[in-house]
Amino acid sequence: MSGAPTATAVRTRIGGGIRPEIQALRALAVFAVVIGHVWPRVAPAGFLGVDVFFVISGFLITGQLMRERERTGRLDLLRFYLRRARRLLPAAVTALAATTLATLVVVPRDLWRQYLGEILSSLFYVQNWFLAIASADADRAALDGSPVVHFWSLSVEEQFYFVWPLVVMIGFIAAARMGERRGMLVVLSTVTVASFGYSVLQTGVNSDFAYYSTLSRAWEFGIGGLLALLPLTAGGLSDRQRAVLSWLGIVLIVGSVVAWTDKGAFPGWTAIVPVLGAAAVIHAGAPDAKWGPLPLARTRLVQWFGDASYSLYLWHWPIIALLPFATGVPTPWYVLVPLLGLCVAVSALSLRFIENPMRRTAIGDPSGRGLVVGYTALGLGTAAACTAGLVLA
Repeated sequence: MSGAPTATAVRTRIGGGIRPEIQALRALAVFAVVIGHVWPRVAPAGFLGVDVFFVISGFLITGQLMRERERTGRLDLLRFYLRRARRLLPAAVTALAATTLATLVVVPRDLWRQYLGEILSSLFYVQNWFLAIASADADRAALDGSPVVHFWSLSVEEQFYFVWPLVVMIGFIAAARMGERRGMLVVLSTVTVASFGYSVLQTGVNSDFAYYSTLSRAWEFGIGGLLALLPLTAGGLSDRQRAVLSWLGIVLIVGSVVAWTDKGAFPGWTAIVPVLGAAAVIHAGAPDAKWGPLPLARTRLVQWFGDASYSLYLWHWPIIALLPFATGVPTPWYVLVPLLGLCVAVSALSLRFIENPMRRTAIGDPSGRGLVVGYTALGLGTAAACTAGLVLA
């Protein structure tokens, strides 16, 4: 079959519908992070999975905003923010509440100030700045020991979700004079180039600060956003050519994860490799070639891990990081496989009983109000517990 555009493909180009290759990309990204935490010798740069997530978010959110603009002629920012909060906050608050309780029970009090401070900043999605500032007084290894250190990337994403619609609105304003697509391209390109330049400069000056800074990561979302403005998946390429492009993207991501070892020189220039890899997979779409990656991407297991990627990202590191405190000894290698199984099981429960019910509850639906109240109370209780712990630390 040729790679000619279809009506369905055009609709999914800017984020509509289920994209099996994006679900597979999510699965690949979360496994890079998890394997990097469990077996760092296998995936020394597993943290690059975060950069893949950033590109995906930029692509999907920009596409969603563009579709709303095309459908209604405007952007309902309040509705957009409520949708994101409903989708992301309940599982995050639950994970943070459980981590707070475990920290108070098993972690020595001399670590409470750092750990509870990070949990509190994670609740308000500013933890990346907490870590960026703390990196001036502590080395990266000390910060990486926290059970919620991985929340820095979720903080960056939430800040992106808040600011990016405003950037897109500026693009629409510019579009009134330049034409819609050109105006959007100019605005998003400007933000992307400026952020990339800052990332390169800041990495050279203070790589730890640059690693956690939203400003040095914004260009990765920008690449995804620009991708959403391009013509249909790899326009004039055949399915075979698109399959090659998709495999090339996967190789760039996996190769970076297993080969890159210098975390201190990141993000900067080096982030280009996994970012372009993610962009290549998204741009290639779902090529219909027998030897392409699509048959593997469409398998039920891969698609499930794509669905569960958010929950798995939330829960895996607190479990791994807190286990040595609970047992009093470092986790032996032979426990790592069942431990990973436990992480997947907890993530499956989170997906089934927290994420999916909230995702399927319409905004304003009376049946979901009790859940909203419950998760709000849980978040406030967690904040209160963290504050009390910090006072006692």
